[in-house]
Amino acid sequence: MAKNEAPTIGVKLFVDKERRKVLFAESDKEFVDVLFGFLTMPLGTVVRLLDKQSQMGCLDEVYKSVEDLSADYFQTKACKGMLLKPLNAASSHCCRLKVNVDGTVPRVIYVCKDTSCSFHSDNAFSSFPDTVCKCGKVMESFGQCPKYDGDSETVPACSEDGVFVKGCLKFIVTDDLQVAPASTSLMMSLFEKFGVRDPAVLEQQVLQLSSEKITSLLKRSLTSKQPLTEHYFDVLVSHDDASLDTLAGNLYPKQEDDGEESLGNLKIMVLQMKDNSALLYAEVDGDFVDCLFGLLSIPLGSAIKSFGQCSTKGCLDNLYRSIDGSAKEFIRQDCQSLLLAPVLAPFFGCGASRILQVDELAPRELSINACFACFKIGGFSDFVRCHGSTYNHTYRRYDPSCPNKVKSVKLCEASPKQQNGGSEKGEAYVNGEQTKFVVTDDLHILPLSLASTVQIVSEAKIQTSNLVEKEITLTKSQVMGLQRAVLLSRNTLSSVLLPPKKIKKLNHLRY
Repeated sequence: MAKNEAPTIGVKLFVDKERRKVLFAESDKEFVDVLFGFLTMPLGTVVRLLDKQSQMGCLDEVYKSVEDLSADYFQTKACKGMLLKPLNAASSHCCRLKVNVDGTVPRVIYVCKDTSCSFHSDNAFSSFPDTVCKCGKVMESFGQCPKYDGDSETVPACSEDGVFVKGCLKFIVTDDLQVAPASTSLMMSLFEKFGVRDPAVLEQQVLQLSSEKITSLLKRSLTSKQPLTEHYFDVLVSHDDASLDTLAGNLYPKQEDDGEESLGNLKIMVLQMKDNSALLYAEVDGDFVDCLFGLLSIPLGSAIKSFGQCSTKGCLDNLYRSIDGSAKEFIRQDCQSLLLAPVLAPFFGCGASRILQVDELAPRELSINACFACFKIGGFSDFVRCHGSTYNHTYRRYDPSCPNKVKSVKLCEASPKQQNGGSEKGEAYVNGEQTKFVVTDDLHILPLSLASTVQIVSEAKIQTSNLVEKEITLTKSQVMGLQRAVLLSRNTLSSVLLPPKKIKKLNHLRY
């Protein structure tokens, strides 16, 4: 490969040209590692990679709402960036993938570079830009850092192991992304399933998949049950939203016996038709918005774990089930839980993750072989000042360059969500104090104003005499139902809060 040429992964496809179908693919561990890496990606990263065309229910609209909302409505400026570019808690694994789809790199750290900072003794650093030090100054980039203390081991125990899988096996990946080690019995089973009597009729085509092509495959895996076929034959990605208008009946949250689960702080006011046929919008506070925005930080694998799927038309759930199924024996032991229950990076926890019970990594610590003052001057690469000496011509001797006696320090990770750079976990992203928001049925979220609400009502072309305002105290099952509907429906609020049989689709407003 040329020095500046982007890396690719070779995949052999077995193609039935007559039926225009890819039956399955055979690959080395590198391709399977990349596929499993999809599951560690935060949903916000998926939306960003697919240019806000993921077609996961209303999630693209939620992402756009974060983009459009002023930073003043968030706890800190960093909070908005955390949602638009969430960190992958498995970044130390993903940066080792042969083709790095989301551009994951070794973690960059940020520190207050003021050597006279009044909170110098806190030894604080951040993993996210725009984090504010307790002194009030914005922390600045300090470059990529070495491995954190407490990081899980990412180097394979065996040199033949991949990032997530073990050994040098060949793998079979079916058209709907079921993964299993290659074997004669599996091959014969697939031939029987597809009615292949003479394997000679199948064409074998080797594709070289670049980052761009793998991103395209990710999109197809969210919108199709046969992403390999559609990728090979370059089928246009379907934008048919009919299946997203309402949730399937078995996806509605249970309405009975959940009174004890009511969340007193999640009261919303909805404007809907008196006959329950349509819901125009909800008037909500910051806690409710945080439960929606926070979904952008949830890893794909955790969404599938919580909801059973992450899209109505895709097949990534098959990929997820392979980890504890057909590929179980060949997943690295230290990666099983990482893929089956992906966690959040430190400080990315919020109301959404608490309801879905997605764990959050503890704040990190980083040991450096220098005092903090010298570290601020020289960074990771230059500790000479701290440990060196200078010649004193007056006394004809060598004196230490650094007066500090302590020549090593442990840096502590600070929260980007707090103005004072604290280290508490699980804080909200949205500043909901004395702020109300409007949430439309398709999850366009904006600050409450008379102009916006009047426009929504007028665009709906519904007589005000047919409308009624209702206050709802949401139960835990309803909130989970709404979070699930964000990924599976274009009418999120109606799908969960109105009786299933009476829902009528409205022409939603586009701002």
